[in-house]
Amino acid sequence: MTELPELLARAGKIVHSQSAEAMALASQAREMARACNDAYSESLALTLYARGLFMFGRSQDAKDTLLQALELGERRDIGTARGEALQLIARVAYTLGQYEQSADCWCACTELGGEHIRPEERIQAHIGLGQLCYAHDHFELALAHHKQAARLAENDDNAYLTSTSMLNIAADLIRLQRCVEATEVLKETLPLVRADQNYQFEAEIFSMFGQIRLIAGEVEAARMSLMVALKINRLHINTWGESSVLLRLGECSIMAREPEMASEQLGRAQVLAEAMGTMPLLADIHYQLSRLAELCEDRAAAAEHRSQSEALRRQLRAAADSPRYATLELRLSPD
Repeated sequence: MTELPELLARAGKIVHSQSAEAMALASQAREMARACNDAYSESLALTLYARGLFMFGRSQDAKDTLLQALELGERRDIGTARGEALQLIARVAYTLGQYEQSADCWCACTELGGEHIRPEERIQAHIGLGQLCYAHDHFELALAHHKQAARLAENDDNAYLTSTSMLNIAADLIRLQRCVEATEVLKETLPLVRADQNYQFEAEIFSMFGQIRLIAGEVEAARMSLMVALKINRLHINTWGESSVLLRLGECSIMAREPEMASEQLGRAQVLAEAMGTMPLLADIHYQLSRLAELCEDRAAAAEHRSQSEALRRQLRAAADSPRYATLELRLSPD
């Protein structure tokens, strides 16, 4: 049946830029796969549908859908679809701040045999492990992982994963205060992203340009870049991206001493982040809300938001401070 592979290929091509259409195609593909008893294609369709859910900020629904794919794999041979589902479960867990589970899944991806995982998922696992190091402030180690991912992606001639790796390299460089290098990486990546019509990545690039300008104290220039990112994220319903950009815009408004605008931006960012259940983003939002309260001379509110931010960060640091993470870090160290 030629229609089924074509449906899956089309859904996979557009899932990052046209998520709703990809989910509709994935649903159609799943029904066709079930009708012809094709477990491999059914699991791929489930995984593609979960990617769409994830793009819409429905992280728990995405995770439940992926578990269906893995349960199918317990009964039937689903081949390389196992690695794809594992990789995305790791991504969802990471977004939810469940770092230990994400580490386990990404490490499992690096250990699967070639019959159960494609090169793409191995590369994404390296990217994810680098992001895990980033989340625990190990920025040099994160940069090493992401550079390795970029080399592997280039060898595999994969434009999407090359762009993903480059964006993560830029984020690492920003945190290492190497903003000139980060800017060059982003300028190099933007044409690749536009050629691939990846609107999510284009929004991320403009968001990082905004972050770099904010670090330099160029508030209005930062706003201009961030507003471009916000427009793209809203147009393509990227909930996480919208919340993240609103957080940065709120920071701009605080620096410009515009409390009403900051309150509106951070409030909307908080609503979106709470709906997604993403602890890292919420911790940053509460920190900026504490700064906003200080600007408004509301000491009680400032203390409350600071307390909530610190409590969330303690939860996120728990994995990093545990013997489990110390062991994992040794395993992640580059050769």
